[in-house]
Amino acid sequence: MKLYKKNKKPDMHKFINFAALSITLLLSITPLIAQVQDSTLTYDEAVSIALRENIQIRQQENILETARAERAQAYANMAPSLNFGATGQRIYGRQFDNTTGRFTEQKVDRLYGGLSAELTLFNGFAIVNTIKQRQKAAEAQFYQINQSKQDVIFSVSQQYLQVLLNQELLRIAKSNLKQQNELAASIKIFVETGTRNIADQYNQESEARKAALSVVEMENQLTVSKVQLIRTLQIDPFENWIFTEPDFNEEIVLEERSSMEDMYNTAIANRYDLKQQTNNIDASKYALRATKSLYYPNLSLGYDLYSQYSNLDEENNLEKQLFDINNSQVISLRLNVPIFNNLSTRTRIQRSKQELNNAMLDLEDLERNIFEQLQTAIADYNTAQERIVAAEAQVKAAEKALEAEKERFRLGVGNILDLNRVNAAYVEALSTQAQANYQLIFQKTALDYYQGTLDNSL
Repeated sequence: MKLYKKNKKPDMHKFINFAALSITLLLSITPLIAQVQDSTLTYDEAVSIALRENIQIRQQENILETARAERAQAYANMAPSLNFGATGQRIYGRQFDNTTGRFTEQKVDRLYGGLSAELTLFNGFAIVNTIKQRQKAAEAQFYQINQSKQDVIFSVSQQYLQVLLNQELLRIAKSNLKQQNELAASIKIFVETGTRNIADQYNQESEARKAALSVVEMENQLTVSKVQLIRTLQIDPFENWIFTEPDFNEEIVLEERSSMEDMYNTAIANRYDLKQQTNNIDASKYALRATKSLYYPNLSLGYDLYSQYSNLDEENNLEKQLFDINNSQVISLRLNVPIFNNLSTRTRIQRSKQELNNAMLDLEDLERNIFEQLQTAIADYNTAQERIVAAEAQVKAAEKALEAEKERFRLGVGNILDLNRVNAAYVEALSTQAQANYQLIFQKTALDYYQGTLDNSL
């Protein structure tokens, strides 16, 4: 006979309590999740992140560490070199043993050891010039890092301002869409009451759909610009990043005026790429001098300490043989005079000369580029200042025209086509003003960048 255990009925009261508790916890956690996903980022924070995470800057810093290590090694060449060597042997067959002074056919165990040191007294000042060359190379790499930081700041400022501009254009597009929808609703009422033609309703509905499409396009442009900035900053792409407006005094910028000569002198004094190239030229000069030292004699002082042990000398133990009986010391003065080395020195000197000539040509080209960059930047900056004034006047005129056309339309003497045309001009004026505002900030940033004075804030 089989016995079946009766299933226990679930406690509904406990189940309801558990479900209520779960829902409460979920509702309390949800705002926290949303809070984590929404992150605000200022311009200064964006620049700091870019400078910290940029791959090229980190690679340049690694190169700087290598340059500093090479500089330390150049200084170390002024000290004597010191080496120790030891050799152990087991020899079979007939042989001559230095420790006993006789031939033997026994199995012999031998141990040789030695300490050698060498100090360069003169090598045509190659060591001194190499030290200076490595020092200038390290300084050039340091300026390369700073120039890379300027490049990163300039790139981030471009992308950040593009995001802010697209945000403003999206706001304008949404505001226009709202007005178009409100106007479409009003015209629909007018049509129903018989005060307006049905064609006006269709035309306005078409304008509203066009405005909605413009919003979609602006949202897409904003998304693309955000993706590019997030990629540059290498931040979490799954968070909803909110980019804030930087503090920017437009009135001060509009009043700024500087001469081309002053800006060029500022650039010459501050441009890191110019300082880098100057140090590269100095490094090439010292490298050429170090190469020419190969024509000079080389004089060095040497010291050698040798000792050996053999198991054939049964009267003396290992310690006595190595440190007392069999050790020898040699002090030597070595002179090496180069006579002919298959033109290798001449070839190396020619190579160093051409590297120096190319470095000087690069500096000349850079100085010309700086002048051209500043000329273009100043012209663009002055144009951006004038564009601000013109855009402001355009917005005021378009706003007054829109108000007048709305009044004409309300009184029934205007038509929907004229109203849409004037409204489109007003929206275009707002967009032009937004672009002019951010273009002014960008041109001010570009001007600072080409002068080498760009910092982490706008």
